[in-house]
Amino acid sequence: MTYPHDSYAATIMTVDDTVENLELLEEMLSSAGYRVVQFPRGELAIRAALRNPPDLILLDVMMPFMNGFQVCRTLKQNESLADIPVIFVSALGDAESKVKAFTEGGVDYVTKPYQDEEVLARIRIHLELRDARRKLQDQAAHLEELVRERTYDLNQAQKVANIGSWKLTLSDDMMKLSEQACIIMGFAGESSPCHAPIPLDKWMAKIHPDDRQIVWDVWNRAKDNFTEGYAIEYRVIRDDRTIWVHEDAEFEMDGDGRPFRAIGTVQDVTERRTHLKALEKQNELLREIAWTQSHVVRAPLVRLMGLVEVLDDEQFAGMEKDEILREINRSAGELDSIIRDITLKTDQLFKPGESE
Repeated sequence: MTYPHDSYAATIMTVDDTVENLELLEEMLSSAGYRVVQFPRGELAIRAALRNPPDLILLDVMMPFMNGFQVCRTLKQNESLADIPVIFVSALGDAESKVKAFTEGGVDYVTKPYQDEEVLARIRIHLELRDARRKLQDQAAHLEELVRERTYDLNQAQKVANIGSWKLTLSDDMMKLSEQACIIMGFAGESSPCHAPIPLDKWMAKIHPDDRQIVWDVWNRAKDNFTEGYAIEYRVIRDDRTIWVHEDAEFEMDGDGRPFRAIGTVQDVTERRTHLKALEKQNELLREIAWTQSHVVRAPLVRLMGLVEVLDDEQFAGMEKDEILREINRSAGELDSIIRDITLKTDQLFKPGESE
């Protein structure tokens, strides 16, 4: 029984100082559809991996000059090679050797003599696990990039948004508005408010009744400490509809250091707040997807690791080998289905027009 890896020929690197062992591994792996590269020494394998990283490494323990544990340790210390699965294939069957193999970064340990089907099953499962990790990483990077794009779009919208300005003389509480401030506050259709000062009370009358006292309180606190300005968002009733505006203000001082005028800006932020709500909704869905990645994906991963451990048990924990292999394939299929579902949800979430 062979286990060809998905739609491409995965590259398996075999490292063993015994030529006969390399030949046996090459025959088995080539028959299963894998591309095989062989090395009799660890130093050569490391240099080759740096040039062309393989998809998986089968590594002997007992080798001259540099043993398998040292080779694995060196590989794991290199960022570009650290995620390559290393399966130890050794005649050493003692517990100490197995523990050391895992401590140095190996993902599995096969004791010689071995059965071809067992080795192929372990190879396939670890290639599947590596692919799953990469797909999850790609999904996470994709989600982060989408969030950055939405944030950039929001910032650009704020830059091009129309902002009105106003000036208020503190001696008489009269305001002079720019044309855009008149439009934002809903004065444009009235009798020449944009060309003549208006009393502060008239400005306040445009503010939504539920927000008016809050704005008055902010204004009065600012007047008690003229060295500081203020920023506030509130609702405005305009043309029989309600909008949200953002107001910033500060005070100007005369030559004696006394405040004589307040100056500020007002901006219609209704659309921005709508976008923020949409982004918050998207972020909730992103967190749900992230939760799925960290929790739902864990179950088949744990099951797959457990099945690999069962394969290492000579008694197979009371299970038939074919049953174990079927369970491995079923779990791998479940993992792939979960990843596809995450991908589908992400694509649907960010389809054009759905974030409006």
